[in-house]
Amino acid sequence: MRHELRGHAPPREPEPFIGIPSGSLEGDLVSALMRRHEVAAERLIGWLRVAIGGCIFLSVIVASAVLSELTDASLDAFERNAWIASLGFLAIGAVSIVLAVPQRWHHAFAYLFMALDVGLVLGIACLAVGGRDLPGNALPSAPIVWAAPLVLAVGALRYDVKVQLCAIALLALGFIAIAVGLEHKLVMEPGAATMPAWPQLFSMPVNVMRFALILMAGGATAFGIVRSRRLLASAVKDAVGRASLSRFLPAEIAPRLAAGDVDLRRGRRQRAVIVFVDIRDSTGMAEGMDPERLSQFFTAFRTRILGCVRRHHGVVDKFIGDGALILFGVPDEDSDDTGRALTFAHDLVGIVEAWNATQEHPHPIRIGIGIHVGEVFCGIIGDEERMEFTVLGDAVNVASRLEQATKRYGEVVLASGAVVEGSSEREAWREIGREPLAGRKEPVTIYAPAASPARQGTELAHLGS
Repeated sequence: MRHELRGHAPPREPEPFIGIPSGSLEGDLVSALMRRHEVAAERLIGWLRVAIGGCIFLSVIVASAVLSELTDASLDAFERNAWIASLGFLAIGAVSIVLAVPQRWHHAFAYLFMALDVGLVLGIACLAVGGRDLPGNALPSAPIVWAAPLVLAVGALRYDVKVQLCAIALLALGFIAIAVGLEHKLVMEPGAATMPAWPQLFSMPVNVMRFALILMAGGATAFGIVRSRRLLASAVKDAVGRASLSRFLPAEIAPRLAAGDVDLRRGRRQRAVIVFVDIRDSTGMAEGMDPERLSQFFTAFRTRILGCVRRHHGVVDKFIGDGALILFGVPDEDSDDTGRALTFAHDLVGIVEAWNATQEHPHPIRIGIGIHVGEVFCGIIGDEERMEFTVLGDAVNVASRLEQATKRYGEVVLASGAVVEGSSEREAWREIGREPLAGRKEPVTIYAPAASPARQGTELAHLGS
């Protein structure tokens, strides 16, 4: 394999990172999540209706028992309305639970059940006040009226602001219609001087304040729904953006870019250790394998490289055919970058030898590794539809030439003097040559491991990439 990465000047400065390739993808995901959530939410709301009905039922039993023990008074009308409310919520809840399955559910059912909840509250409120021949001012005295905020709170679980706004409007119009229909008075005056002043608490100004508070509670739930949907859309957008970036960029680079690392997006110069890995005689190996087995082989090879790179905290920039370009010190430099790169090379050689010992393949797998360190330009090139993280510079070309030179020298690993002399493993390497390498004028000191495997010069001199 021949690696040609020419040029030292940085590419044209790209536009700032926008996010993800398409704005429609996250919208579709949010819609899909909302569709799945709608059925689950309506089922939960159904169970909450059952719970509300059960609580009203128990409240009636307890209140009736206490009242009969303490007094001889009877609240038949109150009990009747409470039974209606209890049975109503239980019935609506049971039906909604039965329908709240993907095979039966339709979005229009959300409006239907919302209307039934509101209608039940308004109907019982009208019975509670009108049945006692009270004016519309007494509407707040009906206990069921205070189920309205509960209905709105439960409805917010749908995350559908349109349904919630409809519920608020129906409740508001219903309460106004009941108050007007029952001849709401401007001021409730005590009938005699000896009568208490509490009827004045149901005069219009006080009731308007109560009405406004209920509307504000409903508005708060609607605002909460809008905010939750926006947060969900933002989270989905971020997740889609990260996933889209991960398709093109190394796993160690994508999160930094998604987090808004502008320098990395525009590109920057920095010191990095470059490692090229290549399989020897991959063309000959491919001739003896069917396409499926060849695919499995390369997948296994890349998996081993990835595992070894991660153990030594490097970055696989890209896989190039039957080889790989690996970086140490990117995106953040470290004083031990060269040492980790050399240790990685030793470990990868051991991994390949252990793989050969399994005799999974008819021919031994041989690799070549070239290592160099120097200043490079690293950054993102391409647009939002297709972007790529890359490194450019003379150091990249030197590492590529060293990997190719392993065939001439009969070595598995070759490293430049800049790498070996800057590491703590100098004694474990021996100098084997000094040459400018192909296409360069400046000579490079070449090192090989002091304890190299048997030299492969005679065997590999004829092999191409």
